[in-house]
Amino acid sequence: MRYLNILLSFLFFVGCEKSPEKNTDSILNFAVSSDYPPYIYSEHGKLAGFEIEIINTIAGSLKKTVHFHDISFEGILRTVKQKQVDGAIAAIGKTPEREKDVDFTIPYHRSMTVVVVPFATSIRNLDDISNKTVGVESGTTYVNDLKTHFKDVKLLMRSKFSELLDALHEGKCQAIVTGYSEAHELQSINPNLKIIPIEETVISFSIALPKGSSLLEPINEKIRDMIKNGDIHKLETQFFKKIIKE
Repeated sequence: MRYLNILLSFLFFVGCEKSPEKNTDSILNFAVSSDYPPYIYSEHGKLAGFEIEIINTIAGSLKKTVHFHDISFEGILRTVKQKQVDGAIAAIGKTPEREKDVDFTIPYHRSMTVVVVPFATSIRNLDDISNKTVGVESGTTYVNDLKTHFKDVKLLMRSKFSELLDALHEGKCQAIVTGYSEAHELQSINPNLKIIPIEETVISFSIALPKGSSLLEPINEKIRDMIKNGDIHKLETQFFKKIIKE
């Protein structure tokens, strides 16, 4: 099934490059990465999660329907930059480097980088990460956080978060790096895991859009409304076990 999804995604993007006229004003093509609960995940054959609710609400206010295109995270910003999609939502942190290639909406959620380790380990704090093999998802800001805060760790790169979990369980790495809320979601179903936060790494997530997109201001306006009327907070309460307070 994984290879079928990759093939379908490939065919879609080739089609986008050759036939952009097939996109209609009533459809938003959005890139997502479904391997990242509780932000986005597959449930009963459909995409669900915090960010799916956000983008569907935004699309409804714009009187549009969202067509989701599920790809690995490391390829998401490239598809936005190349205008193969109208945008992307996938726990994307805005950074100066990424802003060179795409535009970002105002933030809708805050997170922090954390280290996840098994309880039955010698790792008790961040200092204990030295000389360990640490798993991280390719293309994420977590890679830079690891390189910045830990000079002597070995990186185990994987394209899917689920592959990192497999590597941790198989002993191929001694820790994995991920985000605050998703780590607590993971811990809620696997209490044998411990979370060690990296306090200096608070980051905000935004929707990525192609440079010059006319969707920027309409989406910003709806995000402001959702923050002001409490809709974002309600969704955070619904989907996250724990969130970072302002």
